Amino acid sequence: MQVRIEDVSPVEKKLIVEVPWETVSARLGDAYRELGKGVQLKGFRKGKVPRSVLEQMYAPRVNLDVANELVRESFFTAANEHKLAAVSEPRVEKFSQVKKGEPFSFEAIVEVRGEVVPQDYEGLPIERRKLDVKDEAVEQALLQLQREHTELKPIEGRTETQAGDVLALEINGTIGEHEVKQPRFGLDLDDKEREPLPGLAAAMTGVPLDTKGKEIELDVPDDWRDEGLRGRKAKITVSIVDAREKDVPALDDEFAKDTGKGDTLADVRAALRADLEAREGEVIKGEARQAALKQLVKRNQITVAPALIERGIEIQFNRLRAMLGMQPPKRGERLQVPPELKDKLRPAATDEVRGQLVLEAIADKENVAVTDAELDAHLAPTARARNIPVARLRAEWAKDGRLDNATWQLRTQKVLDSLVARASITEVEKLSEPVGDDLGLGDVGEAAAEAVAHGEPGHVHGPDCDH
Repeated sequence: MQVRIEDVSPVEKKLIVEVPWETVSARLGDAYRELGKGVQLKGFRKGKVPRSVLEQMYAPRVNLDVANELVRESFFTAANEHKLAAVSEPRVEKFSQVKKGEPFSFEAIVEVRGEVVPQDYEGLPIERRKLDVKDEAVEQALLQLQREHTELKPIEGRTETQAGDVLALEINGTIGEHEVKQPRFGLDLDDKEREPLPGLAAAMTGVPLDTKGKEIELDVPDDWRDEGLRGRKAKITVSIVDAREKDVPALDDEFAKDTGKGDTLADVRAALRADLEAREGEVIKGEARQAALKQLVKRNQITVAPALIERGIEIQFNRLRAMLGMQPPKRGERLQVPPELKDKLRPAATDEVRGQLVLEAIADKENVAVTDAELDAHLAPTARARNIPVARLRAEWAKDGRLDNATWQLRTQKVLDSLVARASITEVEKLSEPVGDDLGLGDVGEAAAEAVAHGEPGHVHGPDCDH
């Protein structure tokens, strides 16, 4: 087989392939033998129809099947021998007819990752927030801990509800044009932030504990947090199913001991501050990584193969669906992205893939590797949550491909941490612009990482394709 490769663009190659007649003849022989096994014609025993007869009846179909087989085989052979990092299925643009005694030839365009030479990634200018956990945040965490240790007890010594009670309600009626039917709905008369309807807590404060069928009308303001309820009128009937009062523990050293976080209230505050600082530190680290990645992409506007961009758009689309609480696609299922949404997602998807390619190129250039110990440490929390050994989880993930994704993610984070360590950092109280995970380095980005890292073609566009 003779193969000639021409550059079409930084991310496209043209394959000009010629397959000798000897190979074509062998494939035709195999095809006719296989066909003959199942053909039944009058005057011939099954499996004994002469090839000449089969050629008269089935030559166009057999020739087309053999042409497709030769295209497929030749592509994979050429891709392996010439180390083409193909990221898409080849698109056949020209092919010859299968003719006796003549070689079979075709020309195809294939998208490749292209050579990535990372540039100018030392001293990236980024902002990093100073770690500053306010006393108010510690006190809020302490109050939350107090709420978690608060017990609900049956109400004794009074006949009406009061602030601080927690009610279980049966609610029926309408909110605007929507019917409401809730047989058991919880309502904390103190928690105005999570009040389902504005004014419901006030309406249920100071009413008899055995209230049944209380009619309430409430107007939902236009600026209410739930957009689906804004501007609507609620007409509901409410009954109290159960009522409890809170037994709130005092914030003292006895409470501190009950929490298990220290012997004194001062110990608990110190422990809470440490927890908050650890969590905030991780947030700041993530922001710095994203800032470095954005700067890296700005300085490395490499050409990205269209196939990778299309996959990136699908990842962005699925990410949006996940944010909206929609069901993820089934394994192997590819959802169609609405055309009007594609153009909006394309810039972010392009930069997402661009960033991944440049990061991987830096990792290769600097020989960044993930050790077994680092990978096991990454898997350990999941293994503990499932109560299984890390080795078993590792074997499961290796089987379904997730281990490669986890390794890629860890390798990427090591590169980003290295870039941050070498960056030109300005410490600030507040970032000048928000930094989000729009370049796909979170869990959702693992699928995109797999597409970029492997990019193995599936279907091959052959002479019989109409696309």
